Amino acid sequence: MGNLRILLLSGGTYHDFDGFEASIRPLLKDHGYRLDATYDLDMLLTLDQGRYDLVINNTCLGRHRPDHDDTGQERMTNAQTEALAAFVRSGGGYLPFHSATVSGEPNPELAQLNGAVFVEHPPLHTFAVYPMRLEHPITKDIEAFCVRDELYMQAYNEDVVVLMVAIDRGVAYPMVWTRQEGKGRVAHIALGHTSDVWLSTPFQKLFVQTIDWLAPSHDESPDVIYL
Repeated sequence: MGNLRILLLSGGTYHDFDGFEASIRPLLKDHGYRLDATYDLDMLLTLDQGRYDLVINNTCLGRHRPDHDDTGQERMTNAQTEALAAFVRSGGGYLPFHSATVSGEPNPELAQLNGAVFVEHPPLHTFAVYPMRLEHPITKDIEAFCVRDELYMQAYNEDVVVLMVAIDRGVAYPMVWTRQEGKGRVAHIALGHTSDVWLSTPFQKLFVQTIDWLAPSHDESPDVIYL
């Protein structure tokens, strides 16, 4: 896995995108992964050039707010969405992270690819996240743990395989799931609003095992590509 090439997409509203990158970069480096990060969603149009094995989508796309430091696009374009979907269907790995299921405008193809559409979340609070009994490499040796986070409530595709849930007022909400898209794998982690989450040991184990599971197999190590 040491030559895995990852593209991190960032941008949108309400989230500390730079803080997330700063938190995961050393973690990924420690595991031998190569990370390029960008706010330019047009990088999706270059995925057919074979530069990357996996895309992490850490965006929260929606209308920018006056007097706020919102960044990047308000919506993923049709061309960008189609390029991302084609990359995954041809065998690429895809991790729509936390708020990537948020979209200010309807984008059915992106919603299908992500596996869900964000609906709402209660205020930041502490809750427990529980692994399902299903054995899976993403949740291997991960026990229930607590986070202070946003508990995302979403509308889910029927084809998602739920691996972890949080329970609120008697209702279980998926927090981690996977799905297949053509030859490629998709995994979603709904957790992850603050550095308290990103830097926690259980989350980091979950994150790395998710990256490992998403990684396509390749026989040789291509040259490193820098932006």
